[in-house]
Amino acid sequence: MPATLSTTPTAFVTDLVSRFALSEEDFDRAYAEHDAYAELLDNVTRLGVAASAGDADAQFAQQYLLAKIYGLHTQLGAEPTAEASTVLHAVTRQLERDTARDEDAWIDESIYASIPDDPERFVPWLKNMTREHRVFKHPYYHSFLRERATPEDFRSFVLQESSVDARFDDLLAMMQVGSDGETKMEIAKNFWDEMGNGDPAMVHTTLFGRIIAHFGITDDELKESLSTEALLGGNLPVLICRYRNLFGEAVGHLAVAEWLAPDRFSQVLHGWERLGLPADGITYHRLHIGIDAHHASAWFAHVVKPMAAEPQTRRAMVRGALWRLNSSCRYLDRILAQNPA
Repeated sequence: MPATLSTTPTAFVTDLVSRFALSEEDFDRAYAEHDAYAELLDNVTRLGVAASAGDADAQFAQQYLLAKIYGLHTQLGAEPTAEASTVLHAVTRQLERDTARDEDAWIDESIYASIPDDPERFVPWLKNMTREHRVFKHPYYHSFLRERATPEDFRSFVLQESSVDARFDDLLAMMQVGSDGETKMEIAKNFWDEMGNGDPAMVHTTLFGRIIAHFGITDDELKESLSTEALLGGNLPVLICRYRNLFGEAVGHLAVAEWLAPDRFSQVLHGWERLGLPADGITYHRLHIGIDAHHASAWFAHVVKPMAAEPQTRRAMVRGALWRLNSSCRYLDRILAQNPA
């Protein structure tokens, strides 16, 4: 019998994930009875309620489960999986709705009223909002990684960052579906840079893999050692890049992520060199200091600014930006709290 939340969130999720190796037909057949299907969705709903109420175990289980589902959609495998299951789709949508609801709860709704009506003022306003956020020049980067982190601290940093950085090219590939004109071209330029401009050795996922290899991080660690905040940081961009009705959120999310990256990676580079770690292990971050500065500038000019003509789209971009800023801040606050001065 399937585990339920009457045991623990972890047991429920572990049992459900173990069934992902079934074919879509077999997975759906396992929940073909109305009571079994209703109980599954009830458990997922209850998991979301507990996570929203602050239950740390439920929050981890929720994001772990969503990450495992997204893995079915973004990773190639040799065997059939439950990827296309209609039952699993219902589970996924409940998890996504709950995740979006909880992320919206971190946003002060009054900020939407301050969005300028003039599209020409939107980009400066968005940048200023980002500058005023706690995550801007966060002490984890500017104090800890730069001045105090040990090689083991850098290993932990790379492990957690793998939730997003290791597959950024796939996010761009998903994001450009349905776009056109200047916007599609800008996404394509970003994607081609991520692909090393055609040089396999310089593909950014390959470069990030060198850092993982340097620290001897195993596949099992990459799959099973991420924190709740790191899992969320990986899940949010997949969520907003895979749905066309969240394209505005994806644009805002990526805009602030790219804009913050050069300064953050400069601190990573300083700390890396302070420790005398191998130069080839920092190529990924060294490249992104310049590349992301260019990406951010072009993104604001050729994607964000043209899209700012519509009030609804301005709001969506702000929502996506705040999802990134707020979730990143919680992620960095947690790591910093685990590494007191």
